Amino acid sequence: MTLVAAPAGYGKSTLLGDWVRKCDLPCAWLSLDRFDTQPARLFQGVVGAIQAAAGPFPLPGTEAVMALDQSLATDRAASYDLLLGALEQLTEPIVLVIDDVHLAGPALATGIVGVLSASAPPALRLILSGRGHPSIQLERLRYGEGLGEIGAAELAFTRDEVARFAESLGQGAELDAGSLWTLTGGWPVAVHASLSALAEASHAPGGITKTLPAQPPLADYIAEEVLGQFEPSLVDFVLRATSCDWLGRRLAIELHGRPDGGILLETCLRHGLFIEEHAYRGGESMYRWHPLFAAQCRRILERRDPLLADRLHRVAARYYQDTDVSECVARALQAHAPRLAVLSLGEHWLEFLLRNGAPALEQVCRDLPHPWNDDPEMLMIGSVCRAIDGDVAAASELTRRALARTSVLDDARRRKLDRCRALFEPLPTGRRFDVRTPDADGRAKADAATEDYPATSSGLFLLAQAEFRLHRVGDQAAVLLQSSTGASKNLGEMEVCAEAELALAFAAGGDLAAAEDHATRALERADGLGGGSQEQMAAAWLARGIVFYWRDELKGARAHLAKAQRLGSTSPLGPLIAVYRVLVDCATGDQAHLAESGAALETFHDQGRYGGSWDAFYTVARAKVAEAEGDLDGALTLVRPMGAGGHAPLVDTLLAELLRRGGEVGTAERCTKALIDRHRNRFLDTSMSLTEALLAHRHGDDARVHERIEHAVHRAEPQSVVRSFTERREELAELLIQHAVWGTTHESFVAARMARHTQGPPHLRTRSYWTLTDREREVLAYMRSVMTAAEIAEALFISVNTVKTHERSIYRKLGAAGRRDALKTAAERGIV
Repeated sequence: MTLVAAPAGYGKSTLLGDWVRKCDLPCAWLSLDRFDTQPARLFQGVVGAIQAAAGPFPLPGTEAVMALDQSLATDRAASYDLLLGALEQLTEPIVLVIDDVHLAGPALATGIVGVLSASAPPALRLILSGRGHPSIQLERLRYGEGLGEIGAAELAFTRDEVARFAESLGQGAELDAGSLWTLTGGWPVAVHASLSALAEASHAPGGITKTLPAQPPLADYIAEEVLGQFEPSLVDFVLRATSCDWLGRRLAIELHGRPDGGILLETCLRHGLFIEEHAYRGGESMYRWHPLFAAQCRRILERRDPLLADRLHRVAARYYQDTDVSECVARALQAHAPRLAVLSLGEHWLEFLLRNGAPALEQVCRDLPHPWNDDPEMLMIGSVCRAIDGDVAAASELTRRALARTSVLDDARRRKLDRCRALFEPLPTGRRFDVRTPDADGRAKADAATEDYPATSSGLFLLAQAEFRLHRVGDQAAVLLQSSTGASKNLGEMEVCAEAELALAFAAGGDLAAAEDHATRALERADGLGGGSQEQMAAAWLARGIVFYWRDELKGARAHLAKAQRLGSTSPLGPLIAVYRVLVDCATGDQAHLAESGAALETFHDQGRYGGSWDAFYTVARAKVAEAEGDLDGALTLVRPMGAGGHAPLVDTLLAELLRRGGEVGTAERCTKALIDRHRNRFLDTSMSLTEALLAHRHGDDARVHERIEHAVHRAEPQSVVRSFTERREELAELLIQHAVWGTTHESFVAARMARHTQGPPHLRTRSYWTLTDREREVLAYMRSVMTAAEIAEALFISVNTVKTHERSIYRKLGAAGRRDALKTAAERGIV
């Protein structure tokens, strides 16, 4: 048996008709109507169809079928047994297609079709086609002997099929087939109606157009072909219940106005009325109408009873007011009741922001009709969205407008606005979170001056986002996010999002280990999140990209940043992701990848959506690309207008090193001094300290050189920040050897850097270099420090005996009597 079940307009009969015409087997076809609820009529139709198909094929065994009486005997069981017996004698298979089985109603299960589905011999191939689930029992076949099923998902047009169908109707390549597919969900009759409407508009006088209609003209089709097939009571329920695309039993009861609303939902599901059961949420199953079907039903109801349509939208808006802001706003605006939308947004905009992002929330506030789009509370929400997006000037202007209109608010709404303003305005001096004071667990905490600060978990989360987006101190955001996650134990979705942002905050603050730990936890828990929240995981992938870059694990960094960009290309994080992708590709030197990341950088710049701080990031990233392509003069030309610092710490760190390498020493030194009194996280401090050491070396200030190198390795070792050493490999090689002799408290880390620096390009290696194995060269590099054999073994994760074996081999190959002699010989031969 094969079951073809889909709502009206999915081409079930067309599909089966084409298949029957091409089928090599005898095919019987029976289309049912509403009179086939009578068992005698249904039996007559089935026997007549089988005989009509078997007649032209005089095959052995068809005689019994052709001899059957089409009339149903008084004893129905006897007639059914005769038909089954005749089918048993068939020696070749025959196909029976029964179309529109939904019209037979419950009689289908108790009549001949139910008998054939349960007891027909193998020679009969049965195909049932209808709009809903037939009343016959199919579970035994579905989970036992096998049941072929074709549903709406298989019958819907794909994007490519929409394009081909449009082309067959004379629409050229200018048509946006993707938009049409998205609008209709591939519903074939809706695709056809849209293209027909487009063709009619094009053929009208002066009506050449390629613009698709906002809604396909399907209202009459749905009224006649879909709703016209059901009892008036069910039609009334459908028109009421489609006020919302999503609903559960409780809302169905409220919209219907009677307690049987939940039962009627199940009835719609059985009849294939463009509705599907989805996830269990809020203590009940949720049902989703096909959006286009629901929209057309709303149009039908608005034509028939506009006052009822408005009232139902208000019922839905009040129902969703505290549970689904998006749905509440949509329904309130449909009901011409913007005040309901404003009240819901005012209470729950934080949740909306977490799930949908700042641009979506800002657009909702703008879409409110006048004067509600100029409401002080909505203006303040818009200000927060602008602040999170990094547009300080626009945020300040919206705040000013909001405060100028507070006189229109009642006391309760004014208090809410004051809380919102207090939460997102910068804290006065003395009321910042003190990130330097650890708690009992060694973690940073808020100081006592902030105890009366009106902070909710979601508010802290958003405040932390703003801290990072505005390029403020990373560990300040980390403190806020730690408070947010601690306050949201029962808000799983928000906690996971906060975990991702916390990973990014730690990465920005230089705590790479904590960043990787939090990013891993966030990504492990992110699988169950919705699409909007999945985009929040861009922060976790970006955090991992930053960690891997500064640890010089460039392949992993690029993979993580690519995932971040796929998720966060439209978020405020997009530009920073693009900048780090440029840094990674500059480090690897892969010109193809560099061209790709450079193009992504230009794309963000062309959008023009980002503030002044973005211009500095963009300029220094372009300069890095030019330097990687061998055009150092071009890179310097790009960065000279930036002056000697005063930008974001990352920008100034990259700028200072570019200027130093370009020989502009004075400007580079002024740039380093501009960061002295500003926060420098571990990896930025490491990088800037090495730049300062190389500048000091240029002036011959050896004491300053060693002091800066020692500070750099002190900052780098706990978090394995090695990228800054790798990119200066050639210039630091001799200085690190001198520093090891000068003395360091980080012998292992310095020796590891020297070991990596000895692995230069093959053409620089002498013949004697190759007489040592890779491990021997590594041990030799560590031998330049004052580390003992035991300390070298611990650093290389090998035994002391193994280290001593390598040392003896080195002495033998170099003809040396001991460590000092071996190092002297290796230096003379250019091995180190």
